[in-house]
Amino acid sequence: MKKGIHPEYYANNVTLTDGSVIQIYSSVKKDLVLSTDHLNHSAWTGQRNNAGDKGKRAAEFKSKFAGFKF
Repeated sequence: MKKGIHPEYYANNVTLTDGSVIQIYSSVKKDLVLSTDHLNHSAWTGQRNNAGDKGKRAAEFKSKFAGFKF
């Protein structure tokens, strides 16, 4: 590899929502504080925010396209 063409990498601290800190490496020197992570995001927790409208979206779709034959 050629020398002098690669960026420098810095150790950055990432603070999760529960207060724990992990260390990552990046070419940008900046610490991060997350407001959403694997501890509270629905993709990892399995909880849905729109669970109250179960079936409502399907019913709206069916009524919107009722004239079409699928």
